[in-house]
Amino acid sequence: MKNVTFKKQFIISILAVLGLSIFFTLFGIFTDLILTYNHLILPANYYEASIQDIEKYINENNVKILSKDYQNEFESIIPINGIEYQVVDSDGEFLYGHFDKLIVKTPVELKAVPGIEKSQSPTIIANIPVISNNKTEGMVILKYCLETSAKNPKFNWLVRVFEGFIFISPLVYITIFTVIFSVSLNNRLKVPLNQLMQGAEKIKNKDLEFKIDYSSNDELGMLCRSFEEMRVELKKSLKQQWEMEQQRKEMVGAIAHDLKTPITIIKGHVEGLIDSKKLDEDKVYRYLGLIDKNADRMTRLIEKMNILTKIEKPDFNLQLEKCNIIKYINEKNLDYITLAENKKINFQYTIKDERTENNLIKIDCYALSEILDNLISNSIRFTPKGGNISFDFNISEEKMTFFISDTGCGFSKKDIANVFEKFYQGDESRSKEKGHSGLGLYIVNVLVNKFNGNIEVKNNEKGGAMVKIEVCMDNYRIDTKGYI
Repeated sequence: MKNVTFKKQFIISILAVLGLSIFFTLFGIFTDLILTYNHLILPANYYEASIQDIEKYINENNVKILSKDYQNEFESIIPINGIEYQVVDSDGEFLYGHFDKLIVKTPVELKAVPGIEKSQSPTIIANIPVISNNKTEGMVILKYCLETSAKNPKFNWLVRVFEGFIFISPLVYITIFTVIFSVSLNNRLKVPLNQLMQGAEKIKNKDLEFKIDYSSNDELGMLCRSFEEMRVELKKSLKQQWEMEQQRKEMVGAIAHDLKTPITIIKGHVEGLIDSKKLDEDKVYRYLGLIDKNADRMTRLIEKMNILTKIEKPDFNLQLEKCNIIKYINEKNLDYITLAENKKINFQYTIKDERTENNLIKIDCYALSEILDNLISNSIRFTPKGGNISFDFNISEEKMTFFISDTGCGFSKKDIANVFEKFYQGDESRSKEKGHSGLGLYIVNVLVNKFNGNIEVKNNEKGGAMVKIEVCMDNYRIDTKGYI
């Protein structure tokens, strides 16, 4: 029944109540017929059927019946378990009989013909005259009942109860089975309803550490599953909300920490300039250079935060536009060569185009620029003077791949496990320079996922870091006419 809808359960219950009531009613009737057939229960007219034989016997033996010596023989033809009798003489006076209480008071008035003297349902009193030579010599008075009885009179009450029960049994059985099925249905409903009420109370008290485990295919089962799914989603949502709140706190703390250093440096040098009684030109330019450098540092941090706020919005989507990717990568590499030369680093790049036609693709150039700028700036930051950085770009009809490797300090095991975490600034080997916020690779990972691409970080065999990005071209190809 758990896998049946409540509508069907209700219909089945009604049919079951009617079916079982009919079955047990018929069973009771059948039992009554069997007992009647075996003469354990006697029909209502059982004794009345004997009256004709008794009357015939009286007519054949007439005046012999009036002798008390004839009582035993006379009673042999009377079923005295169900018929009482009383014999009177020609004067209406009592001679003998078998009864619990005198049937009629004597003397009685004799009747010339057989007949019923008194009929008060179900009790019948009948008179049978004893006639000899056309003269009424006496009379036999018989008393019996027109109702079902037991073969053994001791059980007449039980038979009457049984017969009465059969008469009202349909109503009794309907009541009994209705109660049984109602209790059964109530017990089935209590389990899920109790779980739902307890669950609602727990949610009210902000407790989501519970589970609705009621399982069935009925309406309550579906309701419980929906309730459980709601609980899981609510718990997930609250957990995400808590994590976002925690991240917000961490972000505020990280921003405050990262801004504190350059602000302190700027303030210190400004105060130094203010307190200087004699301004030295070299000192002024050195101080202004440090102030400018730290101002740029704060600007980069704020830019990172603006980018992060933008890409973490649920409604953020890539803005795809036509782009000559080969030309775009060449232009970016010119910028990277300049940045590397400023730090005395050798920057090399290769571009491999395996496509057969059309250099245009559809891509978000801003997002791609953020990815490449962060990766290249990281390599420049951690590659010493005289080191090498290589950037290889491959594109085919199926995918485009970016390889960036350097001869810097590389990644530690801890870095590889946590490098894409927000605000992760690396272990000591990659944290000597504190001018970064720990957001660069996190932003890269978010944007690569927006491109439905894959990113992998590892170390080169000869040392240094390597980053590999693969993006499937299925969503970024343009047809031969150059339309997006």
